[in-house]
Amino acid sequence: MDKNTLALAIALLSGSVLVGCNGSSNNNPVTDTPPTADDDGNDGNNSDSGILVFAASDSGGSVVQPRGVTALAAAPSEFLYKTDGTPDGTIKIVDDNGNGFEVGRFGSGYMAELDGTFYFAGKDSNGDVELWATDGTGAGTERVADIYPNGNGQPHNMVPAAGKLFMNAVVDGFGRELVVYDPVSGNKQVLSSNINGSPTSNTSPTSLTSVDDGLFFFDRAAGDIYFTDGTLAGTAKIATNNDTTNDPNSSLAKYPELIEDGDWLGYNGKLLFTGRFNVLDAETRLYELDRNGVIKEISFDDGGNTVRLAITQNVVASNGKVYFVADSTAGLHIFEYDGSTVTNLTTREGSRPYQQNLTGTSLGVFMPVERRDSGVDPYLFYVDNTGGSTGIGGALRGPTGRANSFSLAFNLVDVDGTVFFTATAEGSGGADFGIELWKTDGNNPGTQLVKDINDQTAGADSVPSPLIPIAYQVPPTVTGSLEGKYFFFANDGSQGFEPWVSDGTEQGTILLKDINPGAASSLFD
Repeated sequence: MDKNTLALAIALLSGSVLVGCNGSSNNNPVTDTPPTADDDGNDGNNSDSGILVFAASDSGGSVVQPRGVTALAAAPSEFLYKTDGTPDGTIKIVDDNGNGFEVGRFGSGYMAELDGTFYFAGKDSNGDVELWATDGTGAGTERVADIYPNGNGQPHNMVPAAGKLFMNAVVDGFGRELVVYDPVSGNKQVLSSNINGSPTSNTSPTSLTSVDDGLFFFDRAAGDIYFTDGTLAGTAKIATNNDTTNDPNSSLAKYPELIEDGDWLGYNGKLLFTGRFNVLDAETRLYELDRNGVIKEISFDDGGNTVRLAITQNVVASNGKVYFVADSTAGLHIFEYDGSTVTNLTTREGSRPYQQNLTGTSLGVFMPVERRDSGVDPYLFYVDNTGGSTGIGGALRGPTGRANSFSLAFNLVDVDGTVFFTATAEGSGGADFGIELWKTDGNNPGTQLVKDINDQTAGADSVPSPLIPIAYQVPPTVTGSLEGKYFFFANDGSQGFEPWVSDGTEQGTILLKDINPGAASSLFD
């Protein structure tokens, strides 16, 4: 693998590559209309029928360019596409005049799905980006909210919660706030502009994290955590960091001064997050906060002794429980938290090779392991929690007598009990492959290469990467013909980075559409 390909793989691993279609601007009459459906509640073109809406560009250039070195203004225009999982059903959404609907994005999470309707940051013919919705048809694509009537709303970080759609958007000349859209009434409301008593503030909410009855969010500049149920009356500051509140009688909970807000997790109606309590605490802790501001540090009871845990990797959920890697008095281990008790899962694991991020799935928890310095072949470490009790599965490397093995596994995605991932093939026979698509069912026989997508030359890479994560902050619900299928983009060596789909078989792994014809790509970062 050359240096350019490795750099691209790293960018994909970090989730920085976007799906992006060229056409004319949205010239439909711009009115704010809540989405509607036929009398049966299903217009035949929404996600209940099995479609996925995404953005693409037919002028994206021949290579994927890093956003850090490509000016946003110079990036190709993106337009709405939809797919039903077949090449014939992968088409551009256009109006009666053949005009496409342009997508405008200002950060990740510029699309969302709620109750079968797809929402997106849409750009009109004047260049204003506001909240739009689509049912997958041109007639059913329209602006539903003008968030900033005198400017450009630029909504992103869209998160469905409690039957409503929350987002970070520009609402006035002062900056970004938390906005909620109610699809039933068609009303929008700004929830955070006056919450701190300053109507000229710029809350710029981040880390929008949904739970069953609402949403947690963070004002990083002010150091405040909020909870909202989607109403102005139900939006309140519940915690502040420990360097801004010195009043011992304050009702606000104190959370770590050095919070890590990029990996929040909603669990049992509460918020889990990591951080250091202050600059003198060199270790990262795991904290739990409820909607009333009650906070506690998650610790481990080691036979009657309370052990503070230093979190070293990410925190994930799987089958109703939470998993993380932490350093305790006995060294590095994987722990399980069920909402009340912390359990050490790897007390008998002598080597403890836990240096990589975890991925939570319906099969359990996976972690790629690379230990070549110890003479150990790469493998997937597996925590099986599907049988009622949690156990450490074997090292997943593939079937006995395999023709090739894998290394540098990343982009693990659970699709109805099959975990797809991207990895470099190696070993006997592996020289013919590069960075390609793999899958596992939690067993060695079921851990195998799906397809050598880029077979133009020996060792060529297709670098498969999930289609959804950047456009959708919360994965859309897919049903019908889309169930059990993995949507991703890849480069087959002749048609650039384009959308693909896989059912887990070589024959069922196919190119959906060469949106940007020829060797050019429809994808850009």
